[in-house]
Amino acid sequence: MTESAYDSLLALNCGSSSIKFALFTPGIERTMSGLVEAIGHGQMPRLRLPGQDAVVFGTADQGHADLLPRLIEQVILPRAGAIGGVGHRVVHGGEQFDAPVAIDAAVRSGIAALAPLAPGHQPHNLAGIDAALAALPGVLQVACFDTAFHAGVPAVRREMALPRAYARQGLIRYGFHGLSYEHVAATLPQLGLPRGRVVACHLGNGSSISGMIDGVSRWTSMGFTPLDGLMMGQRPGRLDPGAVLWLLEQFGGDADKVSKLLYHQSGLAGVSGISGDMRTLLASGGPDAAFAVEMYVDRLVEEIGGAMAALGGIDALVFSGGIGENAAPIRAKALERLGWLGFALDPAANAAGAERLTAGGSARPAFVVRADEELVIAHAVARLL
Repeated sequence: MTESAYDSLLALNCGSSSIKFALFTPGIERTMSGLVEAIGHGQMPRLRLPGQDAVVFGTADQGHADLLPRLIEQVILPRAGAIGGVGHRVVHGGEQFDAPVAIDAAVRSGIAALAPLAPGHQPHNLAGIDAALAALPGVLQVACFDTAFHAGVPAVRREMALPRAYARQGLIRYGFHGLSYEHVAATLPQLGLPRGRVVACHLGNGSSISGMIDGVSRWTSMGFTPLDGLMMGQRPGRLDPGAVLWLLEQFGGDADKVSKLLYHQSGLAGVSGISGDMRTLLASGGPDAAFAVEMYVDRLVEEIGGAMAALGGIDALVFSGGIGENAAPIRAKALERLGWLGFALDPAANAAGAERLTAGGSARPAFVVRADEELVIAHAVARLL
């Protein structure tokens, strides 16, 4: 399809409790973006559009599949003109999908088969695909996989210390947040880092780290599923497998109860007993909230150290994601812990959320890069048109 044959490309990013969306021109200039947040868990969904106050969008019992058709019909299509293609974030691509791909029945089936490996995300990704297919029949739909960015991680790091027959069945470390890291990698030259060892931290409700050399992923904190690695909003991160076996015994072998605990009742929410939202915990002032925050920072610094060891050092540190971009106290605590490496925090820059967080004389720089998964998705769609 030629650029003149359509007005817009649509990027849909369905998260665990949100729907981000953006429209782009054929030349990949953003014309509109928005967010539906607070989906599920008994909350009232809210629609946020630039320059407007948030408005209630649906009811507390409605999920992604209920809200998406209305969002596309009432909010997106009236602003889009002719849509040339739709791109979708898909969290898990397994070994089958290591690059963006046009969605047909076989691809959709493959994505659905991977849902047990990302139960908090993949069903919502599928809801976005199904809603767009129904609203825009005949329009190119493209799946963009979070796992694809990490396909180049060496096998010695991707495989687990189990009989290798399991790796051949797909039981390996995949890594996630790849679309966010792809944007970070594309931004590095603008930061004066065209080459080198960069540790990028995507910190949000879900959190992970990517260790990159020359913009290519060589290490990741997440593993077979999005449960592994850093402490997160509701997920525990790295956990002794023996603890999971013990939990199974405590729950009488009920794997669904263990899954609910690990995916929805752990992490910041479980440790604090208050909330999985870092903003709430930082504002709380209570001892349990403070303990959860300190644990989060401790796990973060440990995993940064793991990435550095894998890369053979570090030339720069990058923060991205909702916490990484907006929680100045978390960045400050982490960089203070890493001061022995030569990171000298600029407190004023950090408080302002500036792009460069470190002082001019810092031996190593630290940056904030605003996550833009939708931009990465739009570029992928344009390449396949």
